[in-house]
Formats: sequence, structure tokens, C-alpha cells
Amino acid sequence: MMDTVGPHYRLACQLSLLAIIGLMLSACAGGSPARVPMAAALAVLTCHDSAGQQGIDTAPALLVNGVDGFIGDTHTYDTLPMWKQDGHRYLAWKAALSVASGALPYRTVSLVSPASARLGYGGAALSRRVRMPVCGRRYTLYAGGIFVTHPACVTLAVTGPTGKPSTVTVPVLVTQC
Repeated sequence: MMDTVGPHYRLACQLSLLAIIGLMLSACAGGSPARVPMAAALAVLTCHDSAGQQGIDTAPALLVNGVDGFIGDTHTYDTLPMWKQDGHRYLAWKAALSVASGALPYRTVSLVSPASARLGYGGAALSRRVRMPVCGRRYTLYAGGIFVTHPACVTLAVTGPTGKPSTVTVPVLVTQC
């Protein structure tokens, strides 16, 4: 029969308790994916995340390095839906983006400024960068939007697997950028 009040049993309990406390403290100290800010992550989309392909006759609205759809909203009186995440309140500006078939194999759209802005495409979590693949012979459409904490001029960079980024500035509830 085990001695439940002996020194060996007490020592084992104390060591187990210290080990559990150590594990809990190390989990809180960082290093786990839950502690990494979502904005630092790259959202990598697949063709399943796209809304499909656009018609052949679709003319580009504003084509930047193989990605189309950077129109913006200069109507300061518009009311945007609100979105809350990670304790922040965002204005959600819906902006579908399309990747040209010639932009193989993908394009990455990254936020340059403002620092508080986020991108949300293809059902992925809000992030500062989104990789969108080419999925056929037509423009591949990705539904989503730009999330800002206040009306702003949002500067984005569009890059491919090689080459220099091209930038574009999009007004979100401001008259001009």
C-alpha cells in the first residue's frame, strides 16, 4: 500500500505542481501561434477560396501588377459595416480583387500603410498580406475587403514571385489621396 503522506509522495506532488506551473508560464511567455499577431501572418489562399472566374470581356478597372480592382471609395458620407476583431473596431470596405491569368502562379497584396489596416480575403483571418493564386485562363475573383480603423488613404503593394512590387493608393472614405 502507498504511503500518501510520506516524504516521497509529497516531493512527487510538489515536482508535478512545479512542472505544471512551468508549462503554464512558458505558454504565456510567447512562442505559441496564438501569441503571434494575426496581422504579421501571410494569408495564403487557394483556388477553392476564389469566387470563380470573371467573364472573358471583363475590362480591368485598375490593373496593378496583375491584380485588378483597386477602385476606392471617395464618398465620405458612406457608411461602412463594422467588424470587431482582437479588440479593434474596423470599418469594412468591400473590395473584390481579380488576379489576371498572366500573373502566374500568384500575386501577393500587402498593406504598406496605415499600420492599423488589415486585409480579409477568401474567408481567411484578417492579415497584412494575402497571396492569391491564378486559377485558370480568365481573371480569378477573390471576394473580401480592406479593413480600416478610420477613413484613410490605404497604400498597397502588389508583388509576384519575382520582381519589384508595384504600389497603389486607394481612398477609403476620403475625398482624395
